[in-house]
Amino acid sequence: MADAPKSPPQPIDPEIEALIAKLAADLPNLPDNDEASRRFEWLLDLLIMRGQLPASFKRLAAKIQADRGTKIRLSLVTDKYDVESPPIDCASRLHLCGARCCSFEVALSPQDIAEKVVPFEVDRPYLLPRDPETKRCACMDDKGACTIYEQRPATCRTYDCREDARVWIDYEKRIPAPLPASIRPAGYVPPDEK
Repeated sequence: MADAPKSPPQPIDPEIEALIAKLAADLPNLPDNDEASRRFEWLLDLLIMRGQLPASFKRLAAKIQADRGTKIRLSLVTDKYDVESPPIDCASRLHLCGARCCSFEVALSPQDIAEKVVPFEVDRPYLLPRDPETKRCACMDDKGACTIYEQRPATCRTYDCREDARVWIDYEKRIPAPLPASIRPAGYVPPDEK
């Protein structure tokens, strides 16, 4: 018997929207506000993408990001070649997910910097650079494949998309979450439009 299709999530109650706005205003006062801001920004993006918050909250996410200012972020992984990667066959799912993890922020490690293979942003040290037009990783080729795969940062090696609602509605059934047009690689056609 086939599973019933999932219904879209309900919009968030206005009281919760107000609480989210208040939390955003309180973020600068939190002890580890950079990490809290990053997580809160991710939550806003997720809720907007799922249709549970109005798009106007994108401005709030942009303000939170701007308030963080320029800070040096460095991954503290000692040896990226020793970290364990999840058992995900990215190549067989790339046409479904559109390599959306390559639009996420990636902090580099001292090892990445020392190897001089992985580029980084000077104005946002030490983050993997983004293509200014697509906002996707600058190390992607025109088909969405990683051009530095063997030397990729530890963050990329350890990332597990299987439970990430930004990537999959259902990983096992190969049902991707909607891919925002702003990060679609060239030639990407949403699975429901094929």
